[in-house]
Amino acid sequence: MSSNQQKSFFSNNGHSQQTSFRACSGGVAHANNGLSVPGMAIIWVLRKASLIIEKLTVLVKYQFYKHTAVTPSTVKLPWAKLSFIGVLAIMAFKQDLSFTVGMGDVVQSAKFGSAALAEGVALKEKGERASLFSIFSEKKKDHFADSPGDKAKDRMVKSYIRRFKDVAISEKEKYGIPASIKMAQAIVESNSGKSALSTKNNNHFGVKCFSKTCKKGHCSNFGDDSHKDFFRKYNSAWESWRAHSQMIVSGRYKPLLKYGDDYHKWASGLKRLGYATAKHYEQTLVNIIEKYHLQTLDKG
Repeated sequence: MSSNQQKSFFSNNGHSQQTSFRACSGGVAHANNGLSVPGMAIIWVLRKASLIIEKLTVLVKYQFYKHTAVTPSTVKLPWAKLSFIGVLAIMAFKQDLSFTVGMGDVVQSAKFGSAALAEGVALKEKGERASLFSIFSEKKKDHFADSPGDKAKDRMVKSYIRRFKDVAISEKEKYGIPASIKMAQAIVESNSGKSALSTKNNNHFGVKCFSKTCKKGHCSNFGDDSHKDFFRKYNSAWESWRAHSQMIVSGRYKPLLKYGDDYHKWASGLKRLGYATAKHYEQTLVNIIEKYHLQTLDKG
């Protein structure tokens, strides 16, 4: 090779780079107009690795928070090191990075799978965040809101549920009676607050009065002269709801508390213990609960 002989090759961007070689007494001297292809490739790999580590750090922190509900900033962990280890592990398993540099006339090939890896991490991170956003932004379905196809009776029932659902939940928390059963009974016994007994006596559960020494205003008659047709009077609807709870937990219905939130067993027990004489009272309660999704009240 002559002292002025030049050798040219192409870099990744398609531009030729000239490297001159001239003989020197001590060996060969290099006069480079720019970085060699291996040097540029290494810098490129380092930059991509840095980007991947940064993205994986964010992803690791998010996954940590997702599974522990602990804010990553409050925990001192080597996030960068963990992410770097993750990069190495992915590269080892994926084997997406192949890098061959020819020492002869031309660089044979340079294939960097890390670019695809970085893109995949970014997309996964974006998907995780979108999923997290959808969880928090999704509104809880309101089963008790009026719907366009509702009939007049359905709107009346739903209006009653909206009016007393908080009371039903509160009574459940205090006495252990399923809010679903309590609401269904109130709907049946008061005709969703429209019966004469509920409007005149504020009695929403058909609670009777068996005392023969009542004070004035304690009860009133809604049938013949038989004392069995006397029903309690309350100053407010809320008093009626509370009186019903106290009656359930202190009398013959108390054993039903062992059924927890099982409204099927509660409905069957109320019928068996004689709460109402209606032949299909049990099934009526169950049908109302399931039609209007009253079981959701038991979850608070």
